[in-house]
Amino acid sequence: MASGLKRRRAVGYLAALLPLWGLCLVRLWAVLGGHIPGKLIGALSLLPAAGALFLCWRFELDQRLLRPFQSPAANLLAGGLSFLVGGLLDSSYTMISVPGALLDHPVCRGLCALGSGLFFACLVLAVCTAARAWGRLPTGSRWQLPILFLLVNGLTLFYILGSATVYVWDNAGYWTVARQLAAAPFGLGQLRQVVQTISTTEYNYLLALPISWVMRLFGGSRAVFVFATVNLYLLPTLWGLCALGRERSWGGVLLALLFPGLTYLALVGYVDVAACGVAVWAVVFYTRREAPGWSRGLLAGVCLAASFLLRRYFLFFAASFGVAALLPALRHRDREGWTAFGSLFAATASVSLYCTQQFLVDKLTTNYGALYSAYDLGLRSDVMLFCRYFGFLVLGAALAWGLYRLIARRQDRDQMLLALAQLLLCFFLLTRIQSHGQQHTLLYVPCLALILAPFQEEFRWKRVSAWVLAAVCTLVGLLPRPQPASISAIPYPDPVPGFSFHGPRREDIGQLIALSDRLDDLAARDGAGTTAAVCASSFLLNTDTLLNLHPSLNLPEREDGIHYIYVSSVDKRDGFSWAMLEADYLVVGDPVQVHLGEENQQIVAIPAHAVLDGTGFGAAYERLDDVFTLQDGSSVYLYRRLRTVTAAERQEIAQALTAKYPDYAQLYQAP
Repeated sequence: MASGLKRRRAVGYLAALLPLWGLCLVRLWAVLGGHIPGKLIGALSLLPAAGALFLCWRFELDQRLLRPFQSPAANLLAGGLSFLVGGLLDSSYTMISVPGALLDHPVCRGLCALGSGLFFACLVLAVCTAARAWGRLPTGSRWQLPILFLLVNGLTLFYILGSATVYVWDNAGYWTVARQLAAAPFGLGQLRQVVQTISTTEYNYLLALPISWVMRLFGGSRAVFVFATVNLYLLPTLWGLCALGRERSWGGVLLALLFPGLTYLALVGYVDVAACGVAVWAVVFYTRREAPGWSRGLLAGVCLAASFLLRRYFLFFAASFGVAALLPALRHRDREGWTAFGSLFAATASVSLYCTQQFLVDKLTTNYGALYSAYDLGLRSDVMLFCRYFGFLVLGAALAWGLYRLIARRQDRDQMLLALAQLLLCFFLLTRIQSHGQQHTLLYVPCLALILAPFQEEFRWKRVSAWVLAAVCTLVGLLPRPQPASISAIPYPDPVPGFSFHGPRREDIGQLIALSDRLDDLAARDGAGTTAAVCASSFLLNTDTLLNLHPSLNLPEREDGIHYIYVSSVDKRDGFSWAMLEADYLVVGDPVQVHLGEENQQIVAIPAHAVLDGTGFGAAYERLDDVFTLQDGSSVYLYRRLRTVTAAERQEIAQALTAKYPDYAQLYQAP
């Protein structure tokens, strides 16, 4: 009997070798293709495939991890469906340009798809097994989630009813993608497109897809987008905070009130709260002492990989959490600790390579410090932003409470060592690249919540202090007060979160509508295909301002309206938008509209000054009589192109940009 089982296992492993080799071949080709001979890549691909199967055989992982259910039929059904999904949605070939007949052969493509399906099926079954071993979720009072549901949806309604603004850039990116997906036919092709963006696009479409399903039912308005974000992504994050509070009856509500920035960022359009929620669950899974180490590590590792699969910058959280998780293992040096950390590392690495290989390769081969140098606003900006979204009272309480628990409470030392190390490491890593943006504060919510979670079970005066501080943090956001245009405009650190739940309102909406209508009238007069470019990149005026004007105000768009050419904005990150010079009309602000300083946005400033002054290629344009005024008093002018911009004039622009950035000359080569 035993020998028969062993033979069947051996046959299964041999059958799995070829599909895994096909998957590894394509993945290795994406990294090594063109650097070493193809035959050598084919031989090297056997190593990870055979190595993975050997480890599974040696430690009997198929017996331990791939049987989550008591019924063999249930295991077969779950594995079969997962295998089918993994094979049909395999995106390995999107990472390579097929160089030869062998790799492009249907047999090779089929083996790669089979290998992808096999890996995904094993992953799903292993996660199910780990979840069963981890145990039941302790989430405190059953009334917490209904109360949080009513609270955040009430705040959403309050915010939406008070809003009259235009949503641009990060606040509008996923809204735009969700509208596009909702308008396109749904099917396997769309699902494959979404999965392919995971490997090829910085802002992948994964988080926009569920929102697009809601939009198919209720329309693509901003209100639908925000309500969908809150209920699909914010509520699971708050559920994670309830789980982080463990058996404390109202721990989730306390944490939600202490961190109102979570709700605020969802309201302004950051689907990033979903990645934060996955990170919160990683902390929940890894820090439960009662669960087996391998299940804690496996579940947390999958969550870490999923967090930066959803939003790329959560790689900082995953990396800092992984390093911080090593410290308790080094401190104890026991088998359970090393098992938890080893499972965490293995799960994160395998899922990351499977889902985000191209992204990881790009990160390792790109100098992001130079690329995002324009966003390095200094330490003061980081401090002021943290105080704006957390308040220095909350940050101070978390630091003091965390250090106290680390020093005085032996039973809490592992958790506090993990939490404090993650916070410091994450801050250090991100500031090596750029200053924090408002969305980056989400990287710190999981471990700040871990530190503050048991606050309500302390002595009465501590409980009262925690609830008073939490109530103030949220209620202050309901007060009407002016909001700064940027972090640099904040004069002093906020003791409690300084943002407002009152919806933003622009005083120049009428002027923007008049500007948009004027361009649409010009397009209707000049004929189909008339184009315009917005040579501006400030918070008040940029390409998105006019692209998203009508959708933001829930106004209909004209079918015969102007077509906008998108204009790049950051020197070292973006190439020059040569298509802008072919637009029929240019929209230019005076003074020149930039948000990172002209020294970092020459690709906007150089053409804007040329057009305003009528010098260089700017002589090809004439200014129309229309003048529009932004809410800060800046003027906006329309320019009509009279002639084609010459090759010599294009070369002048390229030379000016190359002289400033000689190491980035390839971004500015004139066509």
